[in-house]
Amino acid sequence: MAKHKAATEITIIQEERSAFAEFVDSYKWHGLGLLAVIAAAIIYMQRSGEAKVDAVRADWEQLFDARSTGGDDLAGSLASASRAIKDPAISSWVKVFQTAVEVGDREFSDATSTLSSAREHASPLLTKLAFPVGKDGASATLLDHMTSRIEAESNFHKKAQIYSNPELPAEHAKIEFNTSRGRIVLGLYTDLAPLHANNMVKLASEGFYDGTLFHRINSGQFMQGGDPNTKEGEPDTWGLGGPGYKIPQEKNNLKHVEGAVAAAKTSGATDSSGSQFYITSTPMHNQFDGQYVVFGVVLEGLDIVKEVTAAETEEGNPERPLEPVKIESTKVL
Repeated sequence: MAKHKAATEITIIQEERSAFAEFVDSYKWHGLGLLAVIAAAIIYMQRSGEAKVDAVRADWEQLFDARSTGGDDLAGSLASASRAIKDPAISSWVKVFQTAVEVGDREFSDATSTLSSAREHASPLLTKLAFPVGKDGASATLLDHMTSRIEAESNFHKKAQIYSNPELPAEHAKIEFNTSRGRIVLGLYTDLAPLHANNMVKLASEGFYDGTLFHRINSGQFMQGGDPNTKEGEPDTWGLGGPGYKIPQEKNNLKHVEGAVAAAKTSGATDSSGSQFYITSTPMHNQFDGQYVVFGVVLEGLDIVKEVTAAETEEGNPERPLEPVKIESTKVL
């Protein structure tokens, strides 16, 4: 009986995200909507007379119109609304919402300035009432807490900038994979990882990848392909194939950013697989950086990569997709 080689593997480690970023992504509009309702109730109780109520209602309508029509420039739309709103207290709430959007857009300087402006006419709910929201449950007002979190988030992203790759020069080689889920275009760092990048160009030009499957996924992390065994071989052989040679490891400072293209290799080996590669759908640093050779980046089709890495897998085999995506044709651009 033929002895199989060890399956090509890569070690998985979760990438940490700041708590504030998770809050902004998951709960931004739920929280803002709740704050809007609370603020509206307080302001309504403070006002009397039908005319004043109508004016307040008109101001709040400007906020919700800005929120629904802001599109890609939501922060700008909210800024325009805050200038148009007549009631200073409502305008300050709009600026708080604007601050949250600017933080989500990583415009930390703008967020700090906007929040400072919001303080001028802010409700006591924001400036005087303390909640146990500080470090280790310490009490802080909502605006003071937001100020400290903006600073922390800004510092986090400044440190995270070390996890970035240089812009890919326009003249560098590109590979187009037409898959059963759509078109994916990879750009290759032929200057920083010439052995790996030029090898993919060679194999792609020969049609080596045509008909192969992305046979391995890790949920929300990466998808792996490039094994010729996936064309006709039994599933148990997937991950064992290649072109008959390995590629020496190339040292570079390229990182496992979102959409990174890197060479797979056998666990514990130094040389990379001759054909198998993986594409990340989220940043994956720490043990990955420096251990596997990054040699490209997704230029188009990252949404497809994310969909594939989130696909359903076989029962009892969490890394094998139920319906593997096929590379139907390949082109060197």
